Amino acid sequence: MTVAVRKKSSIPSLPSFRRKPESSASVFRWTSVYAGVAFLTLLLSCSLPRPNPLLEGPKLKSFEQAGPLTVYNRANLFDYMNGEAEAYLPFGFRLLYVTAFTHEKTESRMVLEVYDMSAAEGAGSILKKYSREGGSSLPKIGDAAWADKGIVLFRERNYFVRIFPDPSPENEVRPTMQEMLDLAREMVLLF
Repeated sequence: MTVAVRKKSSIPSLPSFRRKPESSASVFRWTSVYAGVAFLTLLLSCSLPRPNPLLEGPKLKSFEQAGPLTVYNRANLFDYMNGEAEAYLPFGFRLLYVTAFTHEKTESRMVLEVYDMSAAEGAGSILKKYSREGGSSLPKIGDAAWADKGIVLFRERNYFVRIFPDPSPENEVRPTMQEMLDLAREMVLLF
């Protein structure tokens, strides 16, 4: 009878990789870490909103802001335009920015109204409403533009813009159509 003798190997045995059952506190900790990493990734992937050039006082080539910027919202839009406000509200109106600009060379003053309509469709609907009669379509100003005697209208993304001569009595020099078109072209660059 031979007995096999097992020699002890010089190679150490490998540790066992069996997982021990994790406690619920450990599972919660890892879930919290993964949720935190996911939230941080989402947060970092979001971009900050662009600054609003109207609130910063736009720097334009040939025009200078001639008055304060007034901002209207849904609650006080009727203070600016009593009978006309109802036309804007159903199309996603958010804010209205109103100010006056003076042409540097001629000192003519014009009013600039910028309506934030939340979406391009709302801005386009308002432009269609005002451009139904007379006037003519203008190429190369925003997404769509229209002009008639003494007024320029255009849409750029979700903004609807009106430019017209300042009706106040201190406006001694009326702007030409070319000056209002120049202001429109400069404003498009801000959006």
